[in-house]
Amino acid sequence: MTSYNSNHRDQVRRLVQNKLEQRPVYIDTETTGLNRSDEIVEISIVDFDGSLLFTTLIKPSQAIPMEAEKIHRITNEMVSSAQPWPIIWPQIRSHLYGRVIAAYNAPFDRRMMEQSHARYRLPWREKLEFLDVLSLYSEYRGVWDQNRNSYRYFKLEEAGKFFNISIPNAHQSTADALLTRAVLHSIAGIPY
Repeated sequence: MTSYNSNHRDQVRRLVQNKLEQRPVYIDTETTGLNRSDEIVEISIVDFDGSLLFTTLIKPSQAIPMEAEKIHRITNEMVSSAQPWPIIWPQIRSHLYGRVIAAYNAPFDRRMMEQSHARYRLPWREKLEFLDVLSLYSEYRGVWDQNRNSYRYFKLEEAGKFFNISIPNAHQSTADALLTRAVLHSIAGIPY
């Protein structure tokens, strides 16, 4: 590793240490898919100290496709008695409002929240502060991707393995929110 990478890692570490002082919450979502019409079927919110604040299945307005079900193992039967997004949102919002929200690929989770609103023709007026752990980890690793002309992105599972974190990337929202927390703490050099 060159001294530039060491210096760069130190800068990222200090940035993350400052963000951790803001006591972020960690979220993860599971969805009906990755497209512009997809929505959230599960969400978990973990507090700064690792305690579970909120987790729930959410009944989507559309069927969960088999491809998505194979990834997160959430079936249509499992969400059939769950509440829909508009009913669950006030509870979710109460845990997020006024907090820094850390997520691995935060733009995706934010987009899915917005899309879940849109499925019910609800306007998105939220001013939430997101912290993208994926981009911070990519900067920390410092592997340049010439095709993207930016730092290489790594899957959450790869980030966990890099730091020897024993929490698996399970594609279940609570485990993945806890793994995201552990990765962010590891970047900062702080025990999780």
